[in-house]
Amino acid sequence: MNSEIRTTQRWGKVLWLWDDHAEVGIALEFGIRVVHLSCPGMENLYYVQPADLSDNFVTEKGWRLHGGHRMWLAPESDQSYCPDNDPISYTLEGNSVLVTQEPDPWLQLRKRLRITFENGTVRLDHSFENLSDETRTGASWGVNTLDGGGEAEICFAGERGYNPKRVISLWGLTNLHDPRLHFTSDRLKATHLQVPEYLKIGLYANPGKAILRNKGQQLTITFDTQPLECYMDNGCNFELYMCTKFMELETLGVRTEMQPGGTASHTEVWQLSKL
Repeated sequence: MNSEIRTTQRWGKVLWLWDDHAEVGIALEFGIRVVHLSCPGMENLYYVQPADLSDNFVTEKGWRLHGGHRMWLAPESDQSYCPDNDPISYTLEGNSVLVTQEPDPWLQLRKRLRITFENGTVRLDHSFENLSDETRTGASWGVNTLDGGGEAEICFAGERGYNPKRVISLWGLTNLHDPRLHFTSDRLKATHLQVPEYLKIGLYANPGKAILRNKGQQLTITFDTQPLECYMDNGCNFELYMCTKFMELETLGVRTEMQPGGTASHTEVWQLSKL
């Protein structure tokens, strides 16, 4: 893994990491946000929020989308939108970097993300530490905000037996007739289209695998799968969001009871290739 600090017009200082398979850029002046992901020398797969915030993905209290990969704790609530505009700290350790955010005063959490380059993949280990004096229930949540125009496939295979093992959760006005969605016997295929209404759908992905194709590149995201009873949002370990600007591929860890000082964790692995 190679590393250097780059000063960018859009994000300020960025820790840039790369090898023969992937380039990763981590914003240092806000976050935690991975703001760049691509094959070496190719176009960024992530959505980049306009500097003038004209997409309106911003709150009155100062949270802004930015784009890229972020860490949240499920379930979503107003407290999810604590502004994370302060600099982050990092430590390089061999082929990995440990990124730490200042404590979140709304959720009383400390977020850490370890990014490791190994065997042609990029591994992300998310960790949330409960800084409060109360037990917290939640799940680690990795959100990839990707640029529009791509196509995604999410594994959705069932299991034989008498009990249903495939779960679908719908948010807002999302419906299964949406032209952006196409179900087969073993997966959901999603195409980013300029449809005005947003959609959000959650699944129990089994195996834990999602594939994005866009800008001449393929991104494969893999993650561990536990029994659906372990997950938030009615048994979802994967969620898909789309609007006119971007799509989000979101992976979730298991529901965790975090005692004071306890943690919730979750891992996803990225593999990039050219199409």
